[in-house]
Amino acid sequence: MFDSKIKYLETSFLVSSIGNWLYRLAIPIIILEKSGSASQAATAFGISFIPWIVFSLIGGSLADNFNKRSILILGNIFASFFTLFVIISVILPEINFKMLYIAIFLLASIDPLIHPSFQSIIPELSLSDDFVKINATIQTIDNTLSILGPLIGGSLVVCLGSVNVLWINVFSFLLASLLLLKLSKSDKKENIKIDNLLSKLWKDTKEGATYSFSSRTIFSGSLMFLATNFAINLFDANFIYYMTKMIKLPLIDATIAMSIAGIGALVAGLIGFKFIGFLRAGQILVFSTISAGLTTFLLLFTRNYLLIGLILGLVSFFGTINVITYFSLRQRTVPTEILGRVVAVTRMISYASIPFGSFMGGWLLTHGKSMTLVIFLAGFIRTISGIGAYFSPLGKEK
Repeated sequence: MFDSKIKYLETSFLVSSIGNWLYRLAIPIIILEKSGSASQAATAFGISFIPWIVFSLIGGSLADNFNKRSILILGNIFASFFTLFVIISVILPEINFKMLYIAIFLLASIDPLIHPSFQSIIPELSLSDDFVKINATIQTIDNTLSILGPLIGGSLVVCLGSVNVLWINVFSFLLASLLLLKLSKSDKKENIKIDNLLSKLWKDTKEGATYSFSSRTIFSGSLMFLATNFAINLFDANFIYYMTKMIKLPLIDATIAMSIAGIGALVAGLIGFKFIGFLRAGQILVFSTISAGLTTFLLLFTRNYLLIGLILGLVSFFGTINVITYFSLRQRTVPTEILGRVVAVTRMISYASIPFGSFMGGWLLTHGKSMTLVIFLAGFIRTISGIGAYFSPLGKEK
C-alpha cells in the first residue's frame, strides 16, 4: 500500500518537473532573445525565489493543519493558470517586464505553499527506514531531468519556439494534479474557522520557527544552505548569458553542458542512499559542501563547454549528496506533527539568499565585471560555508 502511494507521488513530481525544466530553460532564452539584458534575466530568476521568503511559513502551517493531498492538487491547478499568465506576458514582440515579473512571482508562489506538504506527506506514506531511499529517488528524478531537460528543452525551443514550449508546462501541472488524486485522504486535518485562520497561522509559524531556531543542528544546516545558495546562484542565474553571450557558444552547446552537469547529480541520487545511512550526516554535509566549493574553482581554467559540463557535474554530485542527507536528517529528527512548519522555516532561511545571489551576479556582469570574479566568489563562499559547518553543531551530527 505504501509503495503504490509513493509511486503516484513520485510520478506527479516527475510530470510537473518536466514542465518546470522547460520553463526554467525557456524564460532566460526569451528574455535574452528579446532584450539581450543579463540583469533582466537574472532579475527574473531572482524574483522566482522571493516567494520562498514570503510564503514558506504559511505553507508550513497549511501542511500541518490541512489535507496535504488537497494542497498539492490545488497548488498544481493554480500553477497551470499562472503559467498562462507568463505566456501572455512574453507573447508580444516586446516583453512587458512589469507584467512578466508579477506572473513569475505568482507562479513561483505555488512551490513554497505546497513544498512543506510534499515533504511532510512522505512520512505518512512510507516507513522511516525508507526515507533516504525515497528522497534519493526524488532527487534522481530531478537529476535525470537535469540531463535530459536541457537537451530536450533546447531541441523543443529550436523546433517550437521558446514561447510555445511554455504550453507544455501548463499541461504538466494539470496532469500532475490528476495523478495526485490517486492518493488517499489519509492525513489528519483540523477544522479551522475562517476568522481564526490568521491567528492559527501566526501561532503555527511561531511554533515552527521556535523549534527550527532551538534545534542547533537544524538551524546550522539552514545557515549553511543560506550561504551555499547565495554562492550557487551567483553563477547559475547567469549561466545561459555566460555561455551564449560572453563566450559566444551556440545554445545547443550550452544545453549539452547543462546536461553533462546533470549526470553528476543523477549518479549521486542513484548511489547516495547506499552509503548515506552508514556515515555520519554531519561528516557528509561538511565534506560535500567543501568539495563542491573547491570544484567550482576549476571553472576558472576552461571555456570548453564539455569541460564546463564535467566540472558542473562534480559540483552537482556533491550538492545532491548534500540535499539528500539534510532532508533525511530533518525527516528523521523532527516530530511529524511539526515537520511541515520546520520544513517551511528552514527552506525560507536557506532560500533567502538566492535572489541576492542572482541579482549580485547579474549586476556584476552588467557593470563590466568578469565571470572570473563571479566564479571565484561562488567557489570561495561555498568552501567557507562548509568549513563553518564543520565547527557548528551540524558538523557533529551523527
